[in-house]
Amino acid sequence: MRLRPVNLPLRLGWVAFLNDASGEVLARVLPLMLLGVSGVHPAFVGTVEGLADSAAILLKGVSGWLSDQAESRKGFVVAGYGLSVGARILYLVGLAPVLLGTARVLDRVGKGLRGAPRDAMVADAAAQGQAGRAFGITRFLDTLGAMTGLALVLMLGVGQGPMDAQTFRRCAWIAVPLGLAALLLLVLAVPRVPRAKPVARRLDWRIPREIRGYLLLVLIFGLANSSDAFLVLRAREAGFSVRGILALFLAFNALGALCALPAGRLSDRLGRVPFLAAGWGVYAAAYAAMALAHGPWAFGGALLGYGAFYGLTEGVEKALLADLLPAEARGTGFGAFQTVTALATLVASPMMGLAAGWLGLAKAMLLASGLALIALVGLLAWAAARRGLPRTGGL
Repeated sequence: MRLRPVNLPLRLGWVAFLNDASGEVLARVLPLMLLGVSGVHPAFVGTVEGLADSAAILLKGVSGWLSDQAESRKGFVVAGYGLSVGARILYLVGLAPVLLGTARVLDRVGKGLRGAPRDAMVADAAAQGQAGRAFGITRFLDTLGAMTGLALVLMLGVGQGPMDAQTFRRCAWIAVPLGLAALLLLVLAVPRVPRAKPVARRLDWRIPREIRGYLLLVLIFGLANSSDAFLVLRAREAGFSVRGILALFLAFNALGALCALPAGRLSDRLGRVPFLAAGWGVYAAAYAAMALAHGPWAFGGALLGYGAFYGLTEGVEKALLADLLPAEARGTGFGAFQTVTALATLVASPMMGLAAGWLGLAKAMLLASGLALIALVGLLAWAAARRGLPRTGGL
């Protein structure tokens, strides 16, 4: 019997649920393992996170384009999830910093390989007029998985003492079976959806002029937006235990998820820039507050505020990009957006790591807050110069 298309997003959503439950735990405790146990320089953490995030972003455009040429996208999705699971198994092999860093980068490479083809599978299988609902299902389960992973390790008592090699291995032993379950569910329960008509297309990396100013602002803000691994380290400085950090990020994810849907819907009626500007402003304020916080309560409140940044901007920035681009240039425009974001990420995390090593993490975060404010002022000036665009669905 042929699987009804509406079921495929749900099944892919449960795959994402299990995978994110697996990955979120390791992402939060890895920085503590590297600095607290392995004793590496903060710049090493920044370099690892920069390479990991950039590899994921850069691969999204390429893997999505390649999946358009294939008869089915499922092979790319299976390969991406399989690579991430294999990377997490490396955490059980040894705890040398180079091995841990390599595993982190390979995990994110897997994310980049599967991301765009998975989203395209959802779009291919969504019933007509229900693409929003289909993507809403997968996004909700994705976020729920991240929260579940953190809740699981808390319930199992991980992190009751300081971070050490044994605690990290316990987290890995929790993460690996969940990742394997995600891969197994994908292989056995998600059908191979044939492409209606694979068409060869030529890659074109020229940036459409309609978005060049916007991408410049995205680049400036991206230089301030380093990996959240540094927030884990700052939380430790503020007095949080390992369990406290995990609980804090559990609440952080919940707040981001709660803000995302209403922000996206309201931006359709009120314009994108007010929400994007508010998000960048929240980022600058939250980073400054976390830098200046002298205790766990102050830092925790600031981090929860930072969660609103993701909710306000995660979908809106891409919606604004779609508004600015002509239909015939959207593929190229989104490819340029991913490339600019990747380049910023590649620089931002090592830059934060170096600044933290020289000035201390608190002062480095204040510098990032200032850079975000510069980007915010530029965004408002750019929007004022483009007031001729319609308010709804535009600025």
